[in-house]
Amino acid sequence: MARKLHLARLLCAFMLLQGVLAASAQRVHPLFEYETRSLTEETLQQLIGKTGVVNDGGVFTFDDGKNADPNPLRKGACKAFPGDAGWPAQHTWNAFNKLLDGALIKTVPVGAPCYENLGVYDAEKCAAIQLAVNFARNANLRLVIKNTGHCYLGKSSGAGALSVWTHNLKNLKYYPHLEIPEYSGPAMKVGAGVTVREVYAEAHRNDSVGYAGGYIAGGGHTPLSGLYGMAADHVMALEVVTADGRFITASPESNTDLYWALRGGGGSTFGVITSLIIRVHPKLPVVTSTFIINTSATVTADAFWQAMHAYFSLFIPFTDAGTYSWFTLSAPSPGSYTFSMHPFFAPNHTLSTFDTLTKPFFDRLRELNIPVSPNTTYHPSYYPAYNATWGSDRILNGAGRVSVPGNRLLPRINWSDPARFNATFAAIRRLSESGRVLRGYHQAPRNRAGADNAVNSAFREVVCFLILSGRFPDGADANHPTPADLRAASEDLRRNVIAPLRAVAPESEGGGAYLNEANVDEPEWQRAFYGVHYERLLEIKRKRDPKGVFYATTAVGSEGWEVRDGEQGVQTQNGRLCRV
Repeated sequence: MARKLHLARLLCAFMLLQGVLAASAQRVHPLFEYETRSLTEETLQQLIGKTGVVNDGGVFTFDDGKNADPNPLRKGACKAFPGDAGWPAQHTWNAFNKLLDGALIKTVPVGAPCYENLGVYDAEKCAAIQLAVNFARNANLRLVIKNTGHCYLGKSSGAGALSVWTHNLKNLKYYPHLEIPEYSGPAMKVGAGVTVREVYAEAHRNDSVGYAGGYIAGGGHTPLSGLYGMAADHVMALEVVTADGRFITASPESNTDLYWALRGGGGSTFGVITSLIIRVHPKLPVVTSTFIINTSATVTADAFWQAMHAYFSLFIPFTDAGTYSWFTLSAPSPGSYTFSMHPFFAPNHTLSTFDTLTKPFFDRLRELNIPVSPNTTYHPSYYPAYNATWGSDRILNGAGRVSVPGNRLLPRINWSDPARFNATFAAIRRLSESGRVLRGYHQAPRNRAGADNAVNSAFREVVCFLILSGRFPDGADANHPTPADLRAASEDLRRNVIAPLRAVAPESEGGGAYLNEANVDEPEWQRAFYGVHYERLLEIKRKRDPKGVFYATTAVGSEGWEVRDGEQGVQTQNGRLCRV
């Protein structure tokens, strides 16, 4: 393997190391088979001896807190980078590869082993996550954790990094009745790589509803948030590899600080989650409705905006009824507007209750002589509604698209106070009239499960979630923007889009942003992304990861680091990771 290819990616799904934890009967939480072959001091030494890599064995040991810190927290200290004197030698990489049973691969293409059509797919050859954490920590390497890569900020990538890809941890098990100290009832144990759709499908097969996925670390807002709150509120336990290389359980009874932080405190920050246990809920019906409203020869811009005022003004009764929407507001041309609802999603409703709830809005459309033909459907359960709305085979793929996105969470007080609502709606209208595309939701997760966790406090207040983007300068090639173009779009987003929304909903009054779909250059991101919890999260980060093994941009503690990527226009991950 050429030296330049030593940016090895651990593209894997299961732990292949020898050794077994205590018998499952001694545990209160069930484990997947791959989690029972965990690394301990004893099994590590056996593995080193078996593979004959004794001379390099020291770089794979656990952190006992006694050894000198290989990553001193001094100003300017950087993670090792290819070509550095401190970059692991060829024989060390060979030893690592041998310990992993040949799981290290070239990074071009980065995801090769997980795509069957490239001819190198091998579900059995995968990295031991604990060993990867130990190696990265002891060799002072940057470590990146990647699941599906759904992050606008680039948290799942990093130049010169050793990457652990958990996307193939696909184990999923349903328990009709699970008895653990903190919970008694139906539950699912979910591997880290299981997608939300896969959880929904399994729950549907068992006459229930549940949700999980990699987005748990960001809190997890869903079409069911209006009934059950955030997905993180329903996590009962997590299996996680920590910065010292240990495989532990975080639950209400064990490692409680991590249990609190991992549920909403941001990904790639406190450890590598291998699985989690979530409680599930009874199957329930859903009503969905899609429709479009346009300006036209018979619908003036003024009438359109009166209709929009009517719709937005109803967000409190809509969210109080447990419903959710996903809509787009756009201006195809100056003075021309379109509002697309795709969909209005009403769980635990009938056609009758849905009609009653939405009647004030549709009555207002009739008063304004605005034609609308809603496609409203009753579904006997959640999963068919989800599939009918988003499509069972739909893939949301952002490849090839270039934009500088951001978002804003707008709180209930901006709706309950008439003056605040008028200011909020005026800001939204001005953005649309300036030609911006706004995508958004009405939703109010609140804290319906009464959970104590690190979910952004803004999600407990939100009734409107808007996603927007910056505008490239005139003449810029949007498909191939220059650093100057990206910088201009980022500044436009901050000054002309986010700032007006922050002015009507500051963090001090319940506003904020969702950290997974945010602006990478979000000002005051600590409060915007984590709300009132940031100081507590930072304390846990310093205690659990004092050597900075886990880093991700805008993650807790990341202000102590910088990526030296040169002039890219916006923050990227294409450079050395160094202490500020």
